[in-house]
Amino acid sequence: MLTRAQLLAFMPNSANVADRFVRPLNEAMERYSINTPARQAAFLAQLAHESAELRRTQENLNYSWERLRKVFPRFFRTDAEAQSYDRQPERIANRVYANRMLNGDETSGDGWRYRGRGPIQVTGRENYRKCGQALGMNLESDPDRMLDPTVGCLAAAWFWHSRGLNSLADADDENGFREITRRINGGFTGLVERIGFWEKARQAVGLPGFGPVMAPRITSVRMPPGTPAPMPPEEEEFISDLPPAKPARRKPARKAAKPAQRAKSKKRPAARRAAVKPSRTAAKRGAAKATSRKTGAKKAAKRKPAMPRKAKKR
Repeated sequence: MLTRAQLLAFMPNSANVADRFVRPLNEAMERYSINTPARQAAFLAQLAHESAELRRTQENLNYSWERLRKVFPRFFRTDAEAQSYDRQPERIANRVYANRMLNGDETSGDGWRYRGRGPIQVTGRENYRKCGQALGMNLESDPDRMLDPTVGCLAAAWFWHSRGLNSLADADDENGFREITRRINGGFTGLVERIGFWEKARQAVGLPGFGPVMAPRITSVRMPPGTPAPMPPEEEEFISDLPPAKPARRKPARKAAKPAQRAKSKKRPAARRAAVKPSRTAAKRGAAKATSRKTGAKKAAKRKPAMPRKAKKR
C-alpha cells in the first residue's frame, strides 16, 4: 500500500495535496490490479509527469501565439493564424481537439468540454464516455466530475488498464517504459522527466534503482518495426492549480539611501538653510574664528609701521 511518505519521496511538490490523493490512488490501483512494485512505480511515474506532481488536474491551454506555433504547428501554420488565438484557452482547445476522439468540429465546443482532466489527463468525448461506462458514471454529461481526486484516480487507473499497460510494466525495462509513454502521450514528450520520476518511484516502492547507465540510453531506444508513428509532442506551459506564493518583501538597503539624502540636502533652498539651527560643533568653530580675527587685529595694531625703502643708486 502506498503511503504519504512514499508519495512525497518522488513527488516532493505534492505536499499540499498528498493527503487528498493517497487513499484514492490506493483504491484505484487495487481495482485495476496495479498491485506489484513494478506496476505501481511505472504508473505513478507517468502520473507525476502528466499532473505536475498532482498539482494540475485539468489542462490549461493558455498558450501565447509563439508557443502555439511550436507546440501545434499543424494547426497554426502561420504567425497571423496563431496570433488570432493568442491566450484564448477555450478557442485553442476547440481548434486542436476538433474532429478527434468523437469530438465535433471546432464550433461544437467539444474540444474545451472534453479537455484533459484527472492525474493522467483523460481527453476527448470517446474516452469520457468509455471511462464513465466502466466506472458506472455519466462523465460525458458531467466531465468536471473527473476533477474529484477519487474519480480522477479511478479514471487514470482505468485508462492505464484499457491500454494494456500492466503487461508492459511487468517487463520492468526501458523498452516497456518507453512504450508506456507512447501509449499515454501519443509520443515521447517529457520522456527524460518521466524516467527521473520512474527511478525515484522504483526506490520508493522497494525496487532497486537502475543507476546512471539506463537514463541516457532509454531516450535513444528504437521501438520494434511496425510501431505506429507517435503524434507530434504537445507540451503546455504549467500553471499550478494552487495559489501562487506571495513574494517576500525586501527592505531597501541603507547604503543606497545615504547618497540620496545628501543630494537632497544640497538642493535645499537658501532661506531654508539659513533657518536651520547650527549644531554645537559649528557654533564652536564660528566662535573660534571670531576670536582669531580679534587677536590678529590687535597684533597688527601693535606692530611698528614699515620704513620706506631707499631708492637704489644707478
